[in-house]
Amino acid sequence: MKQHVLTTLCLIACSSMQSLYAQQIQIAGKITDSNGKPISGVTINVKGANQGTSTNENGLFTLSANPDATLSISAVGYSPQEVQVNGRKTISISLKGDEKALDEVIVIAYGTAKKSTYTGSAAQIKSDAIDKQPVTSFEKALTGRVAGLQMSNGSGQAGATSAVRIRGIGSMNASNEPLYVIDGVPVISGSVGQMGDYIVNTNNVMSTLNPSDIESISVLKDAAASSLYGSRAANGVIIITTKRGKNGDPKINVKSSIGISPSWATKNNEPASVQDQINMLYSVLYDSRIAAGQTAEQASKNTLFRLNSLDWNPNSANYGKPTSSYGFGIHGYQFSTNGTTQWENVHISGKTDGVVNRDGQYYDWNNALFRTGIFNSNDISVSGATEKTNYYASLGYTQDKSRVIENNFDRINGRINLTQKIGKYLEFGSNVNYAKNKLIGMNDTRNTGTNYLYQTSNLLWQMYWPTDYKTGKEYTARYGSLAYNPLYYNKEWENSSKTSKLSAIESLSLKLLPELTLKTIFSYDRTEVKDHIYYSAKHYNGMADNGRVTEVSTSIEKLVSSTTANYNKSFGLHHIGLLAGFEAEKNTTDFIRATGKDLPSSSLHTVATAGILDASAYSWGNNMMSVLSRAEYNYDERYFASASFRRDGSSRLAPGPRWGNFWSLAGSWNLAKESFIKGIEEINNLRIRGSYGVNGTLPTDLFAWRNLTSYSNKYMTQPGGGLNNLGNPDVAWEKNYSTNVALEFGLFRNRLFGTIEYFNRDSKDLLQNVPISTITGFGSILRNVGEMNNKGIEIELGSDIVKNENWKWTLSANAAIIRSKITKLYGGRDIVWFDPTGGDDRARFIYREGESSLSFFGLEWAGTDQTNGKNVWYTNDGTNGDFIFNGKAASYDYKKAKQTIIGNANPKLYGGINSDVDYKNFSLGLNFAYKIGGKLYDATSKDVADDGYYWERIHAAYFTENSWSPSNTGGSYPMVTGRDLEDVNQISSRQLFDASYLRLKNISLSYRLPNEFLKRAGISNARVFFNGSNLLTVSKYKYMDPEVNQFGTRGWETPLAKTYTFGVEFSF
Repeated sequence: MKQHVLTTLCLIACSSMQSLYAQQIQIAGKITDSNGKPISGVTINVKGANQGTSTNENGLFTLSANPDATLSISAVGYSPQEVQVNGRKTISISLKGDEKALDEVIVIAYGTAKKSTYTGSAAQIKSDAIDKQPVTSFEKALTGRVAGLQMSNGSGQAGATSAVRIRGIGSMNASNEPLYVIDGVPVISGSVGQMGDYIVNTNNVMSTLNPSDIESISVLKDAAASSLYGSRAANGVIIITTKRGKNGDPKINVKSSIGISPSWATKNNEPASVQDQINMLYSVLYDSRIAAGQTAEQASKNTLFRLNSLDWNPNSANYGKPTSSYGFGIHGYQFSTNGTTQWENVHISGKTDGVVNRDGQYYDWNNALFRTGIFNSNDISVSGATEKTNYYASLGYTQDKSRVIENNFDRINGRINLTQKIGKYLEFGSNVNYAKNKLIGMNDTRNTGTNYLYQTSNLLWQMYWPTDYKTGKEYTARYGSLAYNPLYYNKEWENSSKTSKLSAIESLSLKLLPELTLKTIFSYDRTEVKDHIYYSAKHYNGMADNGRVTEVSTSIEKLVSSTTANYNKSFGLHHIGLLAGFEAEKNTTDFIRATGKDLPSSSLHTVATAGILDASAYSWGNNMMSVLSRAEYNYDERYFASASFRRDGSSRLAPGPRWGNFWSLAGSWNLAKESFIKGIEEINNLRIRGSYGVNGTLPTDLFAWRNLTSYSNKYMTQPGGGLNNLGNPDVAWEKNYSTNVALEFGLFRNRLFGTIEYFNRDSKDLLQNVPISTITGFGSILRNVGEMNNKGIEIELGSDIVKNENWKWTLSANAAIIRSKITKLYGGRDIVWFDPTGGDDRARFIYREGESSLSFFGLEWAGTDQTNGKNVWYTNDGTNGDFIFNGKAASYDYKKAKQTIIGNANPKLYGGINSDVDYKNFSLGLNFAYKIGGKLYDATSKDVADDGYYWERIHAAYFTENSWSPSNTGGSYPMVTGRDLEDVNQISSRQLFDASYLRLKNISLSYRLPNEFLKRAGISNARVFFNGSNLLTVSKYKYMDPEVNQFGTRGWETPLAKTYTFGVEFSF
């Protein structure tokens, strides 16, 4: 009986549901703005029902609803509407712009704010700007888009770390990188990994974040914007917000792209021809023989001996006999001259005593060690939202095979963002991301044999071949200075760096009152890097050890817990906002390194199989506790004031100075609300704002305040301990005192808009190594004594030049003028330091009171004496020197010259230009970056443009064509010589060049397929696109890429490549 009743009830329920849905109709609609332009992303809900959808990029939507239903229409920037269906199956809706709604909402510290009411200095980049660039890490897409932000690519390797500077440099010894915050939580950032010797020199942990998952990026620049992050915010804050679902039906989005990099962005030290190289080498060797007292005939004979791989030492018993130690005779070439002067044209021919005659043939090492790079990215996401649930899930795979044959980057990542309302007052949030990267690369500094740009441009002559001309077998001996056959040795080693990252952000929000919300966040962020490097017993780095393998594991964990209370209340014309909170952070690092030598077999590449083992490990950490608060007030959307305060305590400091206070005060005045402005029709927005505040920087060293002891068996082979760090318990926070004043405006119905901003940043109590008595066993100790200043002007201008139904053209530009100088040093003493990124002290800098923070320090090169081809140096020592050259005291002897400030790496002006054009279904975007003024130091010129010091290396065409000789007395470079061999090796202004450039960083062209075509395939939106990166560069500096690292120096780092990417994106 019960079964019959249940069956009957089910039948009644089903028939009722069928009856209900039978009454509904299918509605198709289009939503446009007042100009008739389609609006995408508009939310359409059926009032009183759990039904909804959103418009696609063409403003179209479909929805099932009752004939008498009411549709609620809402969109950011437009006034909401309610529309009666009245039985219509086709509906056209026009939305009116809402000045209040048009106000951009930006993500700020611990919340969001309307841009018009925000008193701090912040910029926001939306996801569409990031999506336009095929990058593996999001920060590379920021170039030229934010005034005052300077992004430097230290290397063009796949997966390399970029350096970001916001409003200059604020520290000498601590970090200058901004704080990175993802979904409200500070995260691990920077370069992680420990094997920078022959493996990759950078491993960018931020590349674990898929750029396709990013909704927006906020850049906080002044104290009012960033001081709520306290001790970590001195260098600015970059807040990343990941994507969420939008109201309506579930949306599946698929994006796939493939790109190629066939060439570099610029030419890079194009080598001279083989003939010019040999002629120059002959001249240098000849000159050295003359300097040794030989006659012209003897010098010519012995120089040809040297080239032909014959013993050229007249005092040797093997004089004139074959040798395998040097020269090109062993590679199948022979050389002769018609005369015996220094400037002879050397004849090159091939030998006939081997299996191959190489007459007129040269090996193309560039073709062997570089390739057409391939970039491939595939992403799929599912998102949606209902009244109670918001979700976004994604899966992505990215592969970047750079132009270097041994450099590959692979990433697989997944993300789930979920927000769930529980009842009326409680909301749970969970953002989980997992990514796994694999990076194969090499250390691309100068002192490594795996740097292929260095090898092909300076070491691997085209007369060096990978095979022996006599036998045809692989050539395994050393060619010359640091040069080996990479095609052979690449098979005898392997390297990889694997990064796995898991981050989980769990939150719970409770709405106690309509005005009061409590929110608790707990975040777990773990990054683990496993580095592996192996050399076989045949590899020159593994021969002495009979094979060697090293494994390194670096694990970093960050735990963050925060609880905040947020109160917002409006009464009459007044509005107040209050925030109070507590935050705790724990950081730990675990490191294990194990090396195995004497490997039993070339097939065993693990430490466990080695005969000799060596290992080391450590574990350390640091913690922080904080309390924070913020108060905001505005009256009538006209007058605004805000204040923030944060107190941080860090284990990096001793108990005395452990706690630091950081705060800000800010205000703004909306003049457009005043009666004396309202009457001016051309002015739509006019606002002034200002702020002052203090934030800080922690020491990089976790234990600078402690005396540390190390233990070993080095005391007469017995265990013992020794002091290895002399602590200073007075080491404290570095502090930044920031002032900011800005004018914002919008004219002609906001068709022309912009911001002009002045800032001043005084950095005090900077950490500096201060000399102490050597009786302590140490030469210096860290103290807070230094000061420096950064000040400047930022300008942002934009215009909607064309804006109608079919056309839209927005043009914007930004510029920053920043002056950075040292204002105080301990005892006024100069500090000389070297570029830490080069690995070979390639550039020298000086901190000097009153001078730029990036002042190059070296000898001042006066040029070439056109009468004799010699180097000339300005003495700069207050004397008359050996002679007067160009009106200044000078000498041919660099030892008589005094080092001085020779240039400044900081540009006079930098910024970007961005253009976006939409015509019907076509979109074209251009992103330019530029830098005007400042110098760059090209350390490669010491290798490829030397006078003879590196006599057996390849020279650049620009040097051989412009060096002085009896037949080229107008040469700007000196005569090559075999005598004064140290001249070129000096750090001098000879290596300085104008750093100005203009670069088309990205061009994007897309076409959105017609909706009529897509409907047949069940697709709501689809587009095809093309992106081009680094396609055009204009620069006075022609020899290599002018886009250099954060110190303004260039070495043998992998250059940036031109990339052409094609792709498709569709959703359904």
